[in-house]
Amino acid sequence: MPFHYKMSFLISKLKKNTPFSLKKIIIVSSRDISLIIKKIKRSFISPTIPQNPDGKILIHLGCGEKNAPGWINVDLLKLPHIHFLQDATNLSNFKTNFADLIYASHVLEHVPHQQTISVLKEWRRVLKPSGVLRLSVPDFDKIIHIYNSENKNIESIIKPLMGGQDYQYNFHQNVFNQNYLSFLLKQAGFSQVKSWYPQNAPYHTFSDWSSKLISVNNKKYPISLNLEAVK
Repeated sequence: MPFHYKMSFLISKLKKNTPFSLKKIIIVSSRDISLIIKKIKRSFISPTIPQNPDGKILIHLGCGEKNAPGWINVDLLKLPHIHFLQDATNLSNFKTNFADLIYASHVLEHVPHQQTISVLKEWRRVLKPSGVLRLSVPDFDKIIHIYNSENKNIESIIKPLMGGQDYQYNFHQNVFNQNYLSFLLKQAGFSQVKSWYPQNAPYHTFSDWSSKLISVNNKKYPISLNLEAVK
């Protein structure tokens, strides 16, 4: 029996014979073991670069655990579906005028604000002429709305504003609203900046932060600003 099957079997046996107070620990351990197995697998096997029937080249920066068909996945997490294990701010391994669409959801806020325009220029370089950069970031205006709606309670907004800060990459270093992000995109050389919508955007076949609502005191709030621009 393969190692990961043995571990899953042992964990399931433990769950059946363990007090409730310890079951959460075992569940976390099961997830950790699954992640370790995935990391080991990625160390030895690189996934095949996808080919789309329409010939479009799609790059998903900071994809995390999302693995949508047809996308080239770029992330620092060592997971089996990651095609390129690297920082999304440096795409020097990609040729100029290479991609039709670059997507980054809740990535740009992790870039130091002094470097934002240079990173946007690098992403623009990789796009083909008329290629699209599609972004989703925390919307500072929506964060302010949550703050005011929740009686100016800092705890209601600290994570979307500052990042979860539960691992080394999960720290926010910039803030955006529609006017500011539009300005930065134009400064980086993009044109035709407009909103995009997860429910009908081409090639957006998965659910992520672009459409996610956060829960505060049993109330749901949208959090994301979704803009795309053309090279």
